[in-house]
Amino acid sequence: MDGKIIIGKLSERDLPGILTIVRHWVRQDGEVIEEEAAGSMAVVRESLSPNSGSHYLVARDEEGGGKVLGVMGFGVLNKKLAPYKTSPATDAVGLLTAFLSPDARGGGLGRQLLTALFEKARDTGAAEMLWSSNPRYRDTAWIFYTRMGGDPIGTVTDLFFLSSVSPVWRKALA
Repeated sequence: MDGKIIIGKLSERDLPGILTIVRHWVRQDGEVIEEEAAGSMAVVRESLSPNSGSHYLVARDEEGGGKVLGVMGFGVLNKKLAPYKTSPATDAVGLLTAFLSPDARGGGLGRQLLTALFEKARDTGAAEMLWSSNPRYRDTAWIFYTRMGGDPIGTVTDLFFLSSVSPVWRKALA
C-alpha cells in the first residue's frame, strides 16, 4: 500500500473489490458466512440507487490500479440505536458498513476514511453518527471505534444476532 490513496464516492466498479474485503471479514470458524456477506453487499449495492438515503465512500490505491482498500457508509439510523441519540429531535445517522482490506490496516487509512465519512454526514445535515459493531470484531473494530468515537455510551442487545451484546458509539458531527 505504497500508492496514492484516493477517497471518493462508491461506484459500481468498486463492488468486486468490496466483496473480496467483506468475504475476508465476514467469517466464523474460518468459513465465509455467505448470507451475511450477501446482506452486507446488498446494503452497499442499494446505496448506488439515487433515493437510497445512504452514502458510501471508498478508499482506492490509485497507483495500484484503483484497487479498493476500504469502504464505509452511513444512512438511516437503526431503530435499536435511536435511544442513544443526544435527544429525540437530534438529526442522527447510523454507520452502516465499515470494512478495510487486511493489507490496509494499521497505516491510518481507517481513520482517514471514517473522518471523511463524518464530514460527508455533516455535509448532509446530520448532527451526529451512531454505530455498533458485531461482537466478532471485539479485538479489531471495537478498539478502532473507541479511538475514533471515545468510550462507548452504552450497549445494545440483539442487534447482530439473538442475545448479542455490543457497544454503542456516538460522534457529534458539528
